[in-house]
Amino acid sequence: MSHTPDTCQKSTAGSILSLKLLGDFRLAYANELVTSVQTPRLQSLLAHLVLHRHAPQSRQHLAVCIWPDSTDSQARTNLRRELYHLRQALPDAKKFLDIRPNTLQWRPADSPFHLDAADFEAAVALAQQTQDVVIRQTALEKAISLYQGDLLPSCYDDWIIPERNQLRQTYVHALDTMIEYLQEQREYGAAIAYAHRRLTHDPLCEAAYRRLMQLHGLNGDRASALQVYHRCVEVLEAKLGVEPSPATCEVVERLQTWESKAKDQNLDNSKFKIQNSKSFHPPLIGRETECRTLRHWLTTENTEQLLLLTGEPGIGKTRLLDELRASVLAARGQVLQGRGFEAEMVRPYGAWIDALRSGPQATHRAAQAEAGDGLSVALDRLLSTAGNEPEALSDRAQLFDAVVERLLRLAADCGLTVVILDDLQWLDETSIALLHYASRLLRGSLVRFACATRPRALAQNAPAAGFIQALQRERCLQSIDLAPLNRAHTSELARTFHSPVDEERLFLDSGGNPLFALEIARSAHSDSAAGPGNLEVLIQARLQQLEPAARELLPWAAALGRSFRLTTLAQVADNSPMGLLAALEQLEQYGIIRPGTDSDPDFEDDIEYDFAHDMVRQVAYQRLSQPRRRWVHLQLAQALEHLSGKTDTLAGEIAHHAALGGNRTLAAATALRAAQRCLRLFAYAEASKLAQRGIQHCQKLKDEQRVALHLELLGVYVLAGVSRAQVPTLEQELQGLIAEAKTLKLKDTAAIGLEALIALSYDHGDLTGVHQHSLQAAETGRSTSPAMTARTLANSGSCLADIGRDMPQAEALLLEAQSLAARVGIELSDIPHGLGCVRRFAGDWAEARQLLATGWQQARREQDHWRESVCLLNLALVEFEAGTPGAALPYCQEMAIVADKIGGEGSEAAFAEGLSALAQYQLGHTDAAARLESALTTLRQIDAKRMLAFVLTAAAESDLQREHPETAIPRAEEALQVAQIVDYPSSIALAWAVLIRATVGIEPDSAKSPAEQLQALHRALDGSPLSARARRAVDSLNPMLAIEV
Repeated sequence: MSHTPDTCQKSTAGSILSLKLLGDFRLAYANELVTSVQTPRLQSLLAHLVLHRHAPQSRQHLAVCIWPDSTDSQARTNLRRELYHLRQALPDAKKFLDIRPNTLQWRPADSPFHLDAADFEAAVALAQQTQDVVIRQTALEKAISLYQGDLLPSCYDDWIIPERNQLRQTYVHALDTMIEYLQEQREYGAAIAYAHRRLTHDPLCEAAYRRLMQLHGLNGDRASALQVYHRCVEVLEAKLGVEPSPATCEVVERLQTWESKAKDQNLDNSKFKIQNSKSFHPPLIGRETECRTLRHWLTTENTEQLLLLTGEPGIGKTRLLDELRASVLAARGQVLQGRGFEAEMVRPYGAWIDALRSGPQATHRAAQAEAGDGLSVALDRLLSTAGNEPEALSDRAQLFDAVVERLLRLAADCGLTVVILDDLQWLDETSIALLHYASRLLRGSLVRFACATRPRALAQNAPAAGFIQALQRERCLQSIDLAPLNRAHTSELARTFHSPVDEERLFLDSGGNPLFALEIARSAHSDSAAGPGNLEVLIQARLQQLEPAARELLPWAAALGRSFRLTTLAQVADNSPMGLLAALEQLEQYGIIRPGTDSDPDFEDDIEYDFAHDMVRQVAYQRLSQPRRRWVHLQLAQALEHLSGKTDTLAGEIAHHAALGGNRTLAAATALRAAQRCLRLFAYAEASKLAQRGIQHCQKLKDEQRVALHLELLGVYVLAGVSRAQVPTLEQELQGLIAEAKTLKLKDTAAIGLEALIALSYDHGDLTGVHQHSLQAAETGRSTSPAMTARTLANSGSCLADIGRDMPQAEALLLEAQSLAARVGIELSDIPHGLGCVRRFAGDWAEARQLLATGWQQARREQDHWRESVCLLNLALVEFEAGTPGAALPYCQEMAIVADKIGGEGSEAAFAEGLSALAQYQLGHTDAAARLESALTTLRQIDAKRMLAFVLTAAAESDLQREHPETAIPRAEEALQVAQIVDYPSSIALAWAVLIRATVGIEPDSAKSPAEQLQALHRALDGSPLSARARRAVDSLNPMLAIEV
């Protein structure tokens, strides 16, 4: 690929076309922003032409590159259409486009334009070619500043991937060259800034961490270097499950000895002693301003509903939250406390469950007894981890309302109530949604929220970062950014150990970080000869002081995570009950662990512990060798599997430990169970992540296990929601696995895969795919087990009926499934849903309503939210077709609720809004026209052609009834066009019929008269089966136009 800037440098003043492809798409002409090139396909075509401007591009090649899944003729048609749009949208298109019968080319010699990708590569080339160091540095600075992100990140076409990767590699090389040059010039501050940028670009590159550590060391900032190392450890463990390489560890060791190689690093093994250690609590020093802000926030009535503490690890966020807790309790208020855990980000509502359980149980039970309704049931089942799955969680809105109601009751009983959630950056998406909802509804009440977070980690959690940004915009956030302590406060903190310490060295080594300072002071207090140094070494020295039993127990506890239960630890630890308790008591005395705040009624006989700080846990965990670490995690996975019984509440934790323990079969199977549970709890992002992890785990299993688990996991992944760009790859992957399943004679597994294909096609409007896969699934399903046969036939018949294809066969499949399901004793929501669609097609509205309502209720009981939304959609459509749009509004509202729970990239929310806007338009509500246009724009953007055709046709009918043919005609024309694209005969007939009625007497000079259009309609339909409504619409035209067909 070559993007040399030959043409980019030629320009005419005032008429330059500027195109930005790095980071995002931006087009400007003569200094004015051009917004008409908006669609992904149009941007892809323009980018391809510009990036390959040095040679004419074959039309055939272009069409195949941009529409690889279409037939050659369809791809060429698409190219002609997009080229037409590009010529209309591009200013002075003739200057830039050389259009010939067989080729297209961006004019390489005459087009006055700037391209950021070309300027970027030109700057890099200049830096490589010049011998002048000043010119080289300037060129590199320009290149790095030009690279604002990957090449056209919104484009997912295959052709752009190698182009994008080449530019990424060039950018990384430019950064590395710049950093190396600045390091040679001893400009360490500037080199550090570029090293941070390099690390942001690739946060999993261990070499980038090493370079940044070295630069901080050369700059005399060992504390920052050590912080980079700990961040490296956290990221590698969380993302890759590996330890730093020996090369990284060697850099750390050099950092420890750079300033004083003569220091003796041997550790003293004498006992570590702290007077009254069990109650030892580091004093709050240097935080007077923060404490005043905290007290003011507590005692002042204001709109700042949420308090947020931000700062790096060890800076004192948790300690300040403890001070907040003490202040609330001293004022006889109530505190509910939970925290996020990185390993539990796939545990839905985890922090909320811990917080709600931390309150007094008597208050909980009193609130339940007083409420006595579905809200308490929903909340009670959320908090229960034993027994059955929480059926009441089929309605997330009800659960959210139940939490808000519980908090209001606690405030009524106890006055000021503060919910404290530590480590916000590790809260799962569902917990963030609940926090946002509760904080919004409880403004002005006696309920407040306080959170703490690490800024860099928060940026990696998009839902949490978005929540904080929303509060900032609404001015509902009180933020306290904790800075390092100054020299005097650092020394004062260290003096709490009553031991002499080199205060100057202490401040330099700790960087004002309270945790670092305390560890260094502890080292001095214990008469260690190690002296202040690397924090990890100091913590290891501290742990070395433990009795052997406590020291051996510690890695087991650390492997369980930041929080652990005594019952789980006892299952795997090789200790007697008394020995286990003695070891835990010593760990508590040394301030390494502390009793947890959980008071779960399902674990009344259990005890929970938390590590005092996660850095201590990490150091303890790293003491395990890699083979022993795997064995520990394997034992933990088996213990948790035993404790979980028949429930899936611990499935995510089991999968985590099984993966680290090397048991891929258990890891994949429990990842599937955890993902399925997340679907039931509306935690779709977590379900998607778990499914992807499970797919990775099952790749090396035996063929039968691999194919079966992979297909089930892909089914969950599809239901969790995928983008349109992923569809071709997923279809290919599913088809390949289904073929393998058939070869291995795994008939039930093949049927599961076909169900996933049907759902994928349905979600993305591929009606032909739904039709083909449904017929294939029906054929495959007959050779499976009786229950699977009933399920497959019901799903196939339901999908055929929903899209209005092969209705006699659809009804036959559904009736056969109904008979078989009755014999095996199962209920399937697909059966009443499908039969309801059959009756809707036949125009029997009353029976359709009854059947679809039955399907909806069954889907709710099954906690199948995808089928729930499909039933609601058809119930709304029945009301529109029956001429009662007002009756459709409640179903639209229910659809919106389900869509909000599902989230992701699904079309449910757009459908609900489109139908709701249509109902209000037909009912003549104020401002309905503007809302309808907005909804139509959204449907166009998400490419929901089937729903777009329905809404446009219905709106055009209303326009016609109000004698507004000027708006009815363009809507009907667009509806007809999109209906023809999806090849939906009933929609084609309805749209065309409205168009014909609208043009009667309006366009006498048009190319086709209404009568000729009707004849064309009959030819296009060619006897295709139509719904009763569509047939009536067509038949009504014959007498109106007085012709015989």
